[in-house]
Amino acid sequence: MRMLRSLSATIVIALALLPNLSCASLQKEMNQKRAEREGAGVPISAKDLHRAYESNEAEADKLYQGKMVIVTGTVGTTSTPAMGRPAIVLIDDQQKPIVNCFGFSADATEAIAKLKSGDKVTVKGKCMGRIATDEPTLEDSVLQ
Repeated sequence: MRMLRSLSATIVIALALLPNLSCASLQKEMNQKRAEREGAGVPISAKDLHRAYESNEAEADKLYQGKMVIVTGTVGTTSTPAMGRPAIVLIDDQQKPIVNCFGFSADATEAIAKLKSGDKVTVKGKCMGRIATDEPTLEDSVLQ
């Protein structure tokens, strides 16, 4: 009987600590992302980033993938969904998409909604390389 109580007490304590452990790991991950966003980034134009991926994707991945980049370019389209996160697509002179910028915080919705096609912007984000599209993609983006 004593062993059963001891086991029950151990389980209750473990279950009580479980949410704290997951919250701590979530907080740590959020702090890491914030540090990445606020830290230095590699400055590059949207055209040069796209050109790097067009000419040699493997080499571009070595240089940019997983790193924070500060990309300056021309707004093509924006997305400010009622639910979900805002996004910006940067375009070249022929109106062709060249860089996708995702993962803006909900706080950026108003600023992104004010952008118009042709506006010049600077976006800082983590380069994810080419994922799901032919254009390089930024995640955890922030308007500069």
